[in-house]
Amino acid sequence: MKIGDLGELVVLTLRNPDRAVRLLREFGLSTSERWMTVVLAASLSSLLAGIARQMFPPATNDALSAILADPMTLAALQFGAMVLSAAAVTVIGRAFGGQGNFADALVLVAWVELILVGLQAVQLVLMVLVPPSAMIMSLVAFALSIYLTISLTKALHGFTSTPKVALGFIGGVFLVATVLSILAAALGILPEVSP
Repeated sequence: MKIGDLGELVVLTLRNPDRAVRLLREFGLSTSERWMTVVLAASLSSLLAGIARQMFPPATNDALSAILADPMTLAALQFGAMVLSAAAVTVIGRAFGGQGNFADALVLVAWVELILVGLQAVQLVLMVLVPPSAMIMSLVAFALSIYLTISLTKALHGFTSTPKVALGFIGGVFLVATVLSILAAALGILPEVSP
């Protein structure tokens, strides 16, 4: 696959998620290739986050910031979050009658992350050239991540109702956020809140 093909696949993903999911499945990636894609996405995202952190150091220096300052830790957290997301998409989707599996969910989560890495790179350039526009790019990336997650989850499981998938997504986000908050509190890495 060439760079131009990747660009076409991004456009196809945005315009026709069902067809994009079929095409990604047709690639026939092996198990190791799927995991390598997740590692690549996590590594690139963490690399760009590390560069942004060096260029624009955070104002606070709490425990969470210290953890995120280490590129390897950040990459590991990104990797874990992607695997957890793929598992949540699979389990919640199948609980509502979906047909998707974890292997395909893993590829889709990695693909969404790679698209967002492209936006992250653009945002980094904008932070240098036109700082105010970087915030707009952050909002675009956030909205796009939600759109892609809902659209690709719908296509993965063969669902027909976008509103129902959106509700499932919102419920899943709250569930995962609750679990992660409990873990973070147990490990003592939540930022301190002033009274």
